[in-house]
Amino acid sequence: MKLRKHQFGQRSEKVDPDQLALFIAQAQAESKQIDEAVAAILEATTPGPDAPIPAPKPRPLQGHGRNRLPAHLPREEVVLEPAEKERACAICGEEKACIGHERSEVLEFVPATFKVIEYARPKLACRKCGEGVVIAPPAAKPIDGGLPGPGLLAHVLVSKYKDHLPLNRLSGIYERSGVHLNSSTLGDWVAAGTDGLEPIARAIWRKAIEAHLLQSDDTGIKVLDKDHPNGVKRGHLWVYLGDGQWSAFVYTPDWKGEWPQSFLAARKGWLQVDGYGGYQDLFTREGATAIEVSCWAHARRGFVEALDAGDLRAATPVKLIAKLYDIERAATEAGEAHEARRERRQREAPSILAALGKWIADAYQAEPPKSPLAKACYYAIARWESLKRFLEDGRLPIDNTASERALRQVAVGRNNYLFAGSDQGGERAAIAYTVISTCMLADIDPLAYLTDVFQKLADGWPNHRLGELLPPNWAAARRAAAA
Repeated sequence: MKLRKHQFGQRSEKVDPDQLALFIAQAQAESKQIDEAVAAILEATTPGPDAPIPAPKPRPLQGHGRNRLPAHLPREEVVLEPAEKERACAICGEEKACIGHERSEVLEFVPATFKVIEYARPKLACRKCGEGVVIAPPAAKPIDGGLPGPGLLAHVLVSKYKDHLPLNRLSGIYERSGVHLNSSTLGDWVAAGTDGLEPIARAIWRKAIEAHLLQSDDTGIKVLDKDHPNGVKRGHLWVYLGDGQWSAFVYTPDWKGEWPQSFLAARKGWLQVDGYGGYQDLFTREGATAIEVSCWAHARRGFVEALDAGDLRAATPVKLIAKLYDIERAATEAGEAHEARRERRQREAPSILAALGKWIADAYQAEPPKSPLAKACYYAIARWESLKRFLEDGRLPIDNTASERALRQVAVGRNNYLFAGSDQGGERAAIAYTVISTCMLADIDPLAYLTDVFQKLADGWPNHRLGELLPPNWAAARRAAAA
């Protein structure tokens, strides 16, 4: 059943409240003992008058009307005149005057076009002496002696790592515009472009590690390897998300814990991760400075799987965890700042956590160790202290789903380009994902950003001003210039 659901079922882990209530009712009917336990827990977690848990507000219905077209788009006015015979007044014969316009809009698409920029450098010399020949220096290019301009190089990177287009497909798109570029050539450009962006990516890595909150997760990626028996091995891309602003991707050739331990060796402060054992040395070694924050979405996932497997008792912890999320939702809808959110959590969550912890401990003691419910209970018990860490700081999210969302772009991309050509290709992918995903977090167009940055780098942008090219800083400078 679990395999069928993984392959064909919905990916969302949401449980319908009505269905959850039905599960609880069925569980109550099955056993008087379960009935009494559930009733006691739910009664214990009923909020008192001093600490109400607001019910989630219903979401407003989304309208289906046509959105207004963006004002920044260029507009072309086409005037549709009445027929000539209708322009004269049928009564007096005078020509009718314009008394206004009725307007409608059509959104048209103009395909991207190539153009060739030809740089001509006059050579100057003294005609009389024939000496002292001078000529302007060559134009700055993103790739020395290369063909692409900054806009084209940016488009190749965005197409591959943001729009998830394999290079052979991108080559075909360019072919339709009359320009033949081999996919191998585009691959060389990707290599050159990501090599140029590496200093920016490394600066983003440092920003992520220094953030107040760092969230981490990983996903696999196929990598060609001639030394592997199958010709393909499994590399890994790790995301380190700093304060929801800095999205650092790092490639490693395998899944060994030494990689995150090495990258995060200097980490001080909150580190939110899943249950992967490779992180544990960061929290348990002598002199450890990283503080573990666990993810309630991962803890909940085990109980949802037990519920899907038919164990109706798991409906109780799922419902109790939902109460924790109700607190978060209420704080968000109230627009509360970090301190107010922390106070709300400390006021409303402890009674729920106490009831949930007791239920989990009791259920684990009574369960066979290999049952789905026992495994879910053990996951929560082993991380109970770090699961409660979100109470300590209003800036800590209740779960680590932000880093999971950051990895979706990798999942979509690998379904299209299938594999990286080498470990070096994986490292370059990590650089591109780092820069482009940080652009997306800063709400800026990665194509506009990369076009500008490639030109600045080609012009010899000084290393001591590299911080100005980091996406949030670049966006702030653009906004200031526009104002």
